[in-house]
Amino acid sequence: MSDKYGSFYEMAGRYYPEDEITYSSLSGIIRKKWVLNKINTMPAGCLLDCGCNIGRLGSHWERGAIFGVDISLSLLRVGKRAFPLVNFVNGDARNLDFLKPMTMDSAIVIEVIEHLDRPREFLKGLYKAMKHGGEVLVTCPGYSRTRPKYLELGIVRSFGIRKGPDGTGDRYLHTAYKPGELASMAKQAGFAVKESGGFEHEMRVWNRLLVMLSNMAAFLGTKLFPYSKLNYLLLRAIHKLELNIFQALDVFGFSRFLRILFKEGRRTYVLLQKI
Repeated sequence: MSDKYGSFYEMAGRYYPEDEITYSSLSGIIRKKWVLNKINTMPAGCLLDCGCNIGRLGSHWERGAIFGVDISLSLLRVGKRAFPLVNFVNGDARNLDFLKPMTMDSAIVIEVIEHLDRPREFLKGLYKAMKHGGEVLVTCPGYSRTRPKYLELGIVRSFGIRKGPDGTGDRYLHTAYKPGELASMAKQAGFAVKESGGFEHEMRVWNRLLVMLSNMAAFLGTKLFPYSKLNYLLLRAIHKLELNIFQALDVFGFSRFLRILFKEGRRTYVLLQKI
């Protein structure tokens, strides 16, 4: 990739095990289950997985061809070995002109749009790629008070990545959207909104002590050993503890209780359709 944005994500894809960290965490496990249940209701045919990483989610699609697009060629090479049935395409989601218009029946954009500096252009390009009647599922982090914009590199630095996409700072774009904000951008791109709301209600409130512990470990790691893999080991240990506690509580229907108690989930989603 010639631009700094692409170079950053190529390096992250080569060295940072995002897929492993995400889908071994409670949040990632809940997210995967929720997304797979949702896509089972979407139109059969060609599925486009935008920002697919190694293609884990798209690989579960069994009702047509799967096309996974990611900016990191390194990730796609790993994905091809892990999920050979996925058709991987190395491309930048900020400009989807390389996709043939009106060819996709369904699409998923899972935890990607919050990293894009031109989300409206992305949605317009995605609209062109979809067939009439095609559906798109978009998810991203939500927020309650102030919208976040950038995230410090944090644990990413433990894998040799020292600078963000601008080449000088130690942050990268990682924002969030409320359901209405995502829906508004999608409508401007031409989509109709079938559903909008939140999920990951299971991650609300109960684990605040663990979140504080994780934040404290990240802070100390930044100060004492910012480039050490010990940060990674600490994060994995906290994830494991969180998962074990939740599984013990869920024997008594804890997740169902949380979904009833909280109307807003920790993550935002919209289900769109090209009319």
